Amino acid sequence: MQNNNPIPVGRIDLLLDELNRQRIGEDTVMQCKVCWYVYDPAAGCPEWDIPPGTPFNDLPDTFTCPDCGNDKTCFLPHQE
Repeated sequence: MQNNNPIPVGRIDLLLDELNRQRIGEDTVMQCKVCWYVYDPAAGCPEWDIPPGTPFNDLPDTFTCPDCGNDKTCFLPHQE
């Protein structure tokens, strides 16, 4: 049987990241689960020169939290 999934077998971290990305909308506000920094697409991220209106999923793969330095996988949808 052929594996048509682009995620390598055994990489649960990548699978969870992909599932998380699928539930993030264009205007979803995201929060770092380590330091609680909030990324709001309407505001962008001046520290990274990310313009307002940039959805979280469109941030560069190299994006890290401006406050604590953790990568995008540390962000969760913000619950107000």
